[in-house]
Order: sequence, then C-alpha cells, then structure tokens
Amino acid sequence: MASCRDIKKDINFLANQMINECFSFMEYSPVNNQENVLDILHDVEQLRRNLLYKVNNPPENGSIKEHYGNIITEMYDMNMKLLEELNSLSEK
Repeated sequence: MASCRDIKKDINFLANQMINECFSFMEYSPVNNQENVLDILHDVEQLRRNLLYKVNNPPENGSIKEHYGNIITEMYDMNMKLLEELNSLSEK
C-alpha cells in the first residue's frame, strides 16, 4: 500500500497535469470554449481539495486500506472524466 505522502503527491501531480492541459487548451482553442474550460479548472481544484481532505482525515473505525484504495480509485476515475470532458470541448 502506498503511503499517505505518496498519495498526496499523486493527487497534486494529477491536478497540476490537468491544470496544464486546461491552460494549453485555452491557449490553442477558440475563445468561445474558455468558460467551459474554467468550469473544468474549478472542478479540478475542488477534486484536489476533497481528495486531500479525505487523505488527511481517515475514518476512525473501518478499514484504512480500503479507505485509501477508494481515494485512489476516485482520483483516477474523476481525472479521466474531467479529461474526457476537456477533450469533448475540442469536438464542438
């Protein structure tokens, strides 16, 4: 199992990658999509904050290993969802 420190690093790394993707998209896309990209940026930041909160506040009773596994799964699933959302903007 990964340590809390490694999970936090992964959360921050993926959030930074998504932010870079959003800014790159804004730089090279038409102006009319910028409001949608800003919404995605907001969602990325909210996801990062929520996941870090969950890592820092594990449940007192229950499986810690399962808790961190759920956080990792949520992190990858939500990042993929946001990336697909960003990619769908280029098709419009």
